Amino acid sequence: MNKYRERILSMGKETGARLVMPESHDMRIQKASRKLKSMGFQVLNHEDYKEKIVSYLEYIQQQPFTDNWPETNLREYLNDPLHLAMIMVACDDADGVIAGASTPSSEVIRTAIRIVGIKSSSRWVSSIFFLISPEGDNAYTFADCAVIPEPNSKQLAVIGGDSAEFHQLLTGDDPSVAFLSFSTKGSASHYRIDRVQEGVKIFGSQYSNIAYDGELQVDAAIIPRISQIKAPESPLAGQANVLIFPNLDAGNIAYKIAQYMGGYSAWGPLLQGLNKPVHDLSRGCSVDDIINVSAITAMQKDAYANV
Repeated sequence: MNKYRERILSMGKETGARLVMPESHDMRIQKASRKLKSMGFQVLNHEDYKEKIVSYLEYIQQQPFTDNWPETNLREYLNDPLHLAMIMVACDDADGVIAGASTPSSEVIRTAIRIVGIKSSSRWVSSIFFLISPEGDNAYTFADCAVIPEPNSKQLAVIGGDSAEFHQLLTGDDPSVAFLSFSTKGSASHYRIDRVQEGVKIFGSQYSNIAYDGELQVDAAIIPRISQIKAPESPLAGQANVLIFPNLDAGNIAYKIAQYMGGYSAWGPLLQGLNKPVHDLSRGCSVDDIINVSAITAMQKDAYANV
Protein backbone atom coordinates (compact mmCIF):
# COMPACT_ATOMS: atom_id res chain seq x y z
CA MET A 1 0.00 0.00 0.00
CA ASN A 2 1.40 3.42 -0.92
CA LYS A 3 1.61 6.29 1.56
CA TYR A 4 -1.23 8.24 -0.06
CA ARG A 5 -3.69 5.37 0.13
CA GLU A 6 -2.69 4.71 3.73
CA ARG A 7 -3.33 8.37 4.58
CA ILE A 8 -6.69 8.47 2.84
CA LEU A 9 -7.97 5.22 4.35
CA SER A 10 -6.80 6.16 7.85
CA MET A 11 -8.18 9.71 7.79
CA GLY A 12 -11.40 8.57 6.12
CA LYS A 13 -12.16 6.10 8.90
CA GLU A 14 -11.41 8.66 11.61
CA THR A 15 -14.14 11.05 10.44
CA GLY A 16 -16.94 8.56 11.11
CA ALA A 17 -18.63 9.76 7.91
CA ARG A 18 -21.92 8.14 6.92
CA LEU A 19 -21.63 7.01 3.30
CA VAL A 20 -24.40 6.02 0.92
CA MET A 21 -23.95 4.08 -2.32
CA PRO A 22 -27.35 3.92 -4.04
CA GLU A 23 -26.39 1.37 -6.74
CA SER A 24 -26.78 -1.53 -4.31
CA HIS A 25 -27.86 -3.89 -7.11
CA ASP A 26 -24.30 -3.80 -8.52
CA MET A 27 -22.13 -6.71 -7.32
CA ARG A 28 -19.04 -4.48 -7.14
CA ILE A 29 -20.87 -2.05 -4.87
CA GLN A 30 -22.02 -4.93 -2.67
CA LYS A 31 -18.46 -6.28 -2.32
CA ALA A 32 -16.99 -2.83 -1.69
CA SER A 33 -19.65 -2.08 0.91
CA ARG A 34 -18.85 -5.28 2.81
CA LYS A 35 -15.13 -4.56 2.70
CA LEU A 36 -15.59 -0.97 3.81
CA LYS A 37 -17.72 -2.04 6.77
CA SER A 38 -15.10 -4.62 7.76
CA MET A 39 -12.48 -1.83 7.67
CA GLY A 40 -14.51 0.34 10.01
CA PHE A 41 -16.35 2.65 7.61
CA GLN A 42 -20.01 3.48 8.10
CA VAL A 43 -22.04 2.57 5.01
CA LEU A 44 -25.77 3.29 5.10
CA ASN A 45 -28.55 1.40 3.35
CA HIS A 46 -30.72 3.95 1.54
CA GLU A 47 -33.70 1.57 1.82
CA ASP A 48 -33.72 2.17 5.58
CA TYR A 49 -34.48 5.87 5.03
CA LYS A 50 -37.71 5.54 3.08
CA GLU A 51 -39.52 5.96 6.40
CA LYS A 52 -38.46 9.63 6.25
CA ILE A 53 -40.32 10.11 2.98
CA VAL A 54 -42.57 12.86 4.37
CA SER A 55 -39.67 15.13 5.38
CA TYR A 56 -37.89 14.36 2.11
CA LEU A 57 -41.02 15.28 0.17
CA GLU A 58 -41.09 18.61 1.96
CA TYR A 59 -37.45 19.21 1.06
CA ILE A 60 -37.82 18.32 -2.59
CA GLN A 61 -40.94 20.46 -2.94
CA GLN A 62 -38.81 23.50 -2.07
CA GLN A 63 -36.40 22.92 -4.96
CA PRO A 64 -36.90 25.07 -8.09
CA PHE A 65 -36.81 22.16 -10.52
CA THR A 66 -39.90 20.56 -8.93
CA ASP A 67 -42.01 23.70 -9.12
CA ASN A 68 -45.72 22.75 -9.49
CA TRP A 69 -45.00 18.99 -9.49
CA PRO A 70 -47.95 16.95 -8.13
CA GLU A 71 -47.21 14.69 -5.16
CA THR A 72 -47.34 11.56 -7.33
CA ASN A 73 -44.42 12.89 -9.41
CA LEU A 74 -42.48 13.82 -6.30
CA ARG A 75 -42.92 10.34 -4.83
CA GLU A 76 -41.90 8.77 -8.12
CA TYR A 77 -38.77 10.94 -8.15
CA LEU A 78 -37.88 9.81 -4.62
CA ASN A 79 -38.27 6.16 -5.61
CA ASP A 80 -35.06 6.48 -7.61
CA PRO A 81 -32.19 5.37 -5.29
CA LEU A 82 -29.80 8.01 -6.68
CA HIS A 83 -32.28 10.80 -5.95
CA LEU A 84 -33.01 9.44 -2.49
CA ALA A 85 -29.29 9.18 -1.66
CA MET A 86 -28.68 12.78 -2.71
CA ILE A 87 -31.60 13.97 -0.58
CA MET A 88 -30.24 12.02 2.40
CA VAL A 89 -27.03 14.02 2.08
CA ALA A 90 -28.81 17.33 1.52
CA CYS A 91 -30.91 16.69 4.66
CA ASP A 92 -27.84 15.70 6.74
CA ASP A 93 -28.86 12.06 7.13
CA ALA A 94 -25.67 11.06 5.28
CA ASP A 95 -22.31 12.75 4.69
CA GLY A 96 -21.49 11.70 1.14
CA VAL A 97 -22.66 9.86 -1.97
CA ILE A 98 -20.65 7.52 -4.19
CA ALA A 99 -22.40 6.63 -7.46
CA GLY A 100 -21.75 6.06 -11.15
CA ALA A 101 -20.89 2.35 -11.32
CA SER A 102 -23.99 1.80 -13.44
CA THR A 103 -25.24 5.39 -13.89
CA PRO A 104 -24.00 7.86 -16.53
CA SER A 105 -21.79 10.65 -15.18
CA SER A 106 -24.11 13.28 -16.59
CA GLU A 107 -26.99 11.97 -14.47
CA VAL A 108 -24.90 11.80 -11.29
CA ILE A 109 -23.61 15.36 -11.76
CA ARG A 110 -26.98 16.82 -12.80
CA THR A 111 -28.72 15.24 -9.79
CA ALA A 112 -26.00 16.44 -7.42
CA ILE A 113 -26.30 20.01 -8.71
CA ARG A 114 -30.10 19.96 -8.42
CA ILE A 115 -30.32 18.47 -4.94
CA VAL A 116 -27.02 19.00 -3.11
CA GLY A 117 -26.23 22.32 -4.78
CA ILE A 118 -23.07 24.23 -5.67
CA LYS A 119 -20.88 26.04 -3.14
CA SER A 120 -21.20 29.79 -3.47
CA SER A 121 -17.41 30.13 -3.33
CA SER A 122 -16.98 27.75 -6.26
CA ARG A 123 -19.90 28.68 -8.57
CA TRP A 124 -19.15 25.70 -10.84
CA VAL A 125 -18.74 21.95 -10.50
CA SER A 126 -15.48 20.61 -11.85
CA SER A 127 -13.36 17.52 -11.30
CA ILE A 128 -9.90 16.25 -10.52
CA PHE A 129 -8.01 13.05 -11.11
CA PHE A 130 -5.55 12.12 -8.38
CA LEU A 131 -2.49 10.55 -10.04
CA ILE A 132 -0.12 8.42 -7.94
CA SER A 133 3.28 7.35 -9.29
CA PRO A 134 4.02 3.62 -9.83
CA GLU A 135 6.37 3.69 -6.82
CA GLY A 136 3.68 5.33 -4.68
CA ASP A 137 5.99 8.13 -3.53
CA ASN A 138 4.77 11.01 -5.69
CA ALA A 139 1.36 12.37 -6.64
CA TYR A 140 -0.22 14.98 -8.88
CA THR A 141 -3.69 16.47 -9.13
CA PHE A 142 -4.97 17.00 -12.70
CA ALA A 143 -7.98 19.26 -13.42
CA ASP A 144 -10.42 19.57 -15.05
CA CYS A 145 -10.49 16.20 -16.80
CA ALA A 146 -14.18 15.30 -16.85
CA VAL A 147 -16.72 18.12 -16.47
CA ILE A 148 -16.15 21.56 -18.06
CA PRO A 149 -15.22 21.25 -21.77
CA GLU A 150 -13.95 24.80 -22.41
CA PRO A 151 -13.41 26.63 -19.11
CA ASN A 152 -13.25 30.41 -19.33
CA SER A 153 -10.72 32.44 -17.35
CA LYS A 154 -12.92 32.74 -14.25
CA GLN A 155 -13.61 29.02 -14.31
CA LEU A 156 -9.91 28.19 -14.69
CA ALA A 157 -9.18 30.27 -11.58
CA VAL A 158 -11.89 28.53 -9.54
CA ILE A 159 -10.80 25.10 -10.78
CA GLY A 160 -7.27 25.99 -9.66
CA GLY A 161 -8.43 27.03 -6.19
CA ASP A 162 -10.66 24.03 -5.59
CA SER A 163 -8.02 21.64 -6.94
CA ALA A 164 -5.30 23.10 -4.72
CA GLU A 165 -7.50 22.64 -1.65
CA PHE A 166 -8.33 19.07 -2.67
CA HIS A 167 -4.67 18.20 -3.30
CA GLN A 168 -3.66 19.44 0.13
CA LEU A 169 -6.38 17.37 1.76
CA LEU A 170 -5.41 14.20 -0.11
CA THR A 171 -1.64 14.49 0.31
CA GLY A 172 -0.95 16.77 3.26
CA ASP A 173 1.46 18.66 0.97
CA ASP A 174 1.36 22.34 0.11
CA PRO A 175 -0.11 22.75 -3.38
CA SER A 176 1.93 24.28 -6.20
CA VAL A 177 -0.46 25.16 -9.01
CA ALA A 178 0.61 25.35 -12.66
CA PHE A 179 -1.77 26.69 -15.31
CA LEU A 180 -0.81 24.82 -18.44
CA SER A 181 -0.71 25.85 -22.09
CA PHE A 182 1.24 25.18 -25.27
CA SER A 183 3.09 28.42 -24.43
CA THR A 184 5.46 29.34 -21.60
CA LYS A 185 5.39 32.96 -20.46
CA GLY A 186 4.32 34.41 -23.78
CA SER A 187 6.45 32.20 -26.04
CA ALA A 188 3.47 32.06 -28.42
CA SER A 189 0.40 34.20 -29.15
CA HIS A 190 -3.13 32.83 -29.38
CA TYR A 191 -6.56 33.51 -27.91
CA ARG A 192 -6.34 30.24 -25.96
CA ILE A 193 -3.16 31.50 -24.29
CA ASP A 194 -4.87 34.80 -23.49
CA ARG A 195 -7.61 32.88 -21.69
CA VAL A 196 -5.08 31.05 -19.51
CA GLN A 197 -3.11 34.22 -18.79
CA GLU A 198 -6.27 35.97 -17.62
CA GLY A 199 -7.15 32.96 -15.48
CA VAL A 200 -3.73 33.18 -13.81
CA LYS A 201 -4.31 36.86 -12.99
CA ILE A 202 -7.71 36.10 -11.46
CA PHE A 203 -6.28 33.20 -9.46
CA GLY A 204 -3.49 35.39 -8.12
CA SER A 205 -5.97 37.98 -6.88
CA GLN A 206 -8.16 35.38 -5.16
CA TYR A 207 -5.65 32.80 -3.89
CA SER A 208 -2.51 34.79 -3.12
CA ASN A 209 -1.61 32.36 -0.30
CA ILE A 210 -1.12 29.48 -2.77
CA ALA A 211 2.04 29.00 -4.86
CA TYR A 212 1.16 29.28 -8.55
CA ASP A 213 2.45 30.20 -11.99
CA GLY A 214 1.39 30.25 -15.62
CA GLU A 215 1.08 30.04 -18.42
CA LEU A 216 3.52 27.13 -18.53
CA GLN A 217 4.17 24.20 -20.81
CA VAL A 218 3.98 20.98 -18.85
CA ASP A 219 7.73 20.27 -18.99
CA ALA A 220 8.47 23.71 -17.53
CA ALA A 221 5.90 23.02 -14.81
CA ILE A 222 7.19 19.66 -13.56
CA ILE A 223 10.85 19.30 -14.64
CA PRO A 224 13.26 21.56 -12.69
CA ARG A 225 15.93 21.41 -15.39
CA ILE A 226 13.48 22.54 -18.08
CA SER A 227 12.02 25.20 -15.78
CA GLN A 228 15.48 26.73 -15.40
CA ILE A 229 15.67 27.10 -19.18
CA LYS A 230 12.12 28.11 -20.07
CA ALA A 231 10.92 29.89 -16.92
CA PRO A 232 13.97 30.62 -14.75
CA GLU A 233 12.06 33.00 -12.49
CA SER A 234 9.07 30.72 -11.93
CA PRO A 235 8.25 30.39 -8.21
CA LEU A 236 7.35 26.74 -8.85
CA ALA A 237 10.86 25.91 -10.12
CA GLY A 238 9.54 22.93 -12.07
CA GLN A 239 7.93 21.31 -9.02
CA ALA A 240 4.23 21.83 -9.61
CA ASN A 241 1.93 19.19 -8.14
CA VAL A 242 -1.45 20.61 -9.25
CA LEU A 243 -1.82 20.85 -13.02
CA ILE A 244 -4.67 22.93 -14.44
CA PHE A 245 -5.35 22.11 -18.07
CA PRO A 246 -6.72 24.68 -20.52
CA ASN A 247 -9.59 22.45 -21.68
CA LEU A 248 -11.17 19.04 -21.26
CA ASP A 249 -9.42 17.58 -24.31
CA ALA A 250 -6.00 18.27 -22.83
CA GLY A 251 -6.87 17.15 -19.30
CA ASN A 252 -8.63 13.94 -20.28
CA ILE A 253 -5.91 12.91 -22.73
CA ALA A 254 -3.14 13.76 -20.27
CA TYR A 255 -4.43 11.69 -17.35
CA LYS A 256 -4.97 8.67 -19.60
CA ILE A 257 -1.45 8.93 -21.00
CA ALA A 258 -0.09 9.15 -17.45
CA GLN A 259 -2.20 6.16 -16.43
CA TYR A 260 -1.72 3.81 -19.37
CA MET A 261 1.73 4.80 -20.62
CA GLY A 262 3.29 6.14 -17.43
CA GLY A 263 1.90 3.52 -15.05
CA TYR A 264 0.30 6.04 -12.68
CA SER A 265 -2.75 5.08 -10.64
CA ALA A 266 -5.62 7.40 -11.56
CA TRP A 267 -8.29 8.00 -8.91
CA GLY A 268 -11.34 9.79 -10.19
CA PRO A 269 -13.10 11.63 -11.54
CA LEU A 270 -13.53 13.25 -8.14
CA LEU A 271 -16.09 16.05 -8.14
CA GLN A 272 -15.48 19.41 -6.50
CA GLY A 273 -17.54 22.55 -6.05
CA LEU A 274 -20.62 20.94 -4.47
CA ASN A 275 -22.05 21.69 -1.03
CA LYS A 276 -21.38 18.12 0.15
CA PRO A 277 -19.07 15.33 -1.05
CA VAL A 278 -20.50 13.51 -4.07
CA HIS A 279 -18.25 11.41 -6.29
CA ASP A 280 -18.76 9.82 -9.65
CA LEU A 281 -17.43 6.33 -10.32
CA SER A 282 -16.34 5.10 -13.71
CA ARG A 283 -18.70 2.45 -15.05
CA GLY A 284 -15.61 0.26 -15.46
CA CYS A 285 -14.60 0.70 -11.83
CA SER A 286 -13.16 -2.12 -9.73
CA VAL A 287 -13.99 -2.92 -6.11
CA ASP A 288 -10.73 -1.26 -5.06
CA ASP A 289 -11.66 1.86 -7.04
CA ILE A 290 -14.94 2.07 -5.13
CA ILE A 291 -13.17 1.65 -1.79
CA ASN A 292 -10.63 4.37 -2.66
CA VAL A 293 -13.29 6.87 -3.73
CA SER A 294 -15.43 6.03 -0.70
CA ALA A 295 -12.47 6.68 1.63
CA ILE A 296 -11.90 10.07 -0.05
CA THR A 297 -15.60 10.90 0.37
CA ALA A 298 -15.38 10.08 4.07
CA MET A 299 -12.14 12.05 4.39
CA GLN A 300 -13.93 15.17 3.15
CA LYS A 301 -16.57 15.20 5.89
CA ASP A 302 -14.80 17.67 8.16
CA ALA A 303 -13.66 19.87 5.26
CA TYR A 304 -17.32 20.33 4.28
CA ALA A 305 -18.62 20.79 7.80
CA ASN A 306 -18.79 24.58 7.54
CA VAL A 307 -20.01 24.85 3.93
